[in-house]
Amino acid sequence: MPHATLILFAVVATAFLVVPGQGKRLVVAYALAHGRKIAFATVPGSVLGTLAVVTATFAVSWAVLSFSTAAFSVLQWIGLLFLGLVCLGLARAPVGTEPVADNDNVPEEKPLRVIARCADTEVRDMRSSLVVAALLPQFLSPASAFMPQAVALGSVFLMLSTISCLTYALFADRVRKTIRKHVVRRTVNRSGGTVLIAAKAVTAGYRKIAA
Repeated sequence: MPHATLILFAVVATAFLVVPGQGKRLVVAYALAHGRKIAFATVPGSVLGTLAVVTATFAVSWAVLSFSTAAFSVLQWIGLLFLGLVCLGLARAPVGTEPVADNDNVPEEKPLRVIARCADTEVRDMRSSLVVAALLPQFLSPASAFMPQAVALGSVFLMLSTISCLTYALFADRVRKTIRKHVVRRTVNRSGGTVLIAAKAVTAGYRKIAA
């Protein structure tokens, strides 16, 4: 996979991962309620949940691509439309009205139970799962071998997911105070859509030139 595509994907994935979904809120909640010792157990749980979503996304993408490249192209455009709607919703959503983390419903548990709960929360977060399912196929090229692309994109996404979860776990209080600021939340919400659209355009142009 071209380095330019991976870099663009990393930028877009980072813009998506900094937005606190249900999984990130749970990481912050555990860190605030029980400290870093328990919070560290949330990281592998969140990453395992993300791995399940990524694996399912690539399995569906491979099945559609094996059926027809035209069908895969349609899948990409449907995904892009969905991402555009999500980004529009984030940009127009009011900020500061919902809690960044709720640490009243996170009883201290054994690490394995924390891991299982975080993985389950990550998978059940429908908006995040659908965004991942719509995002990853945008950077797959039907003209190239599927598995090397899937491994490269999946590895980058999981690495960035791990880093973001660790950041939320280590600096939970600081992250919560920062994200609570209206200007920061509004900027984070709007940046994802801008970065995604720009990356999609550059990627498409790059592939035309390469072809």
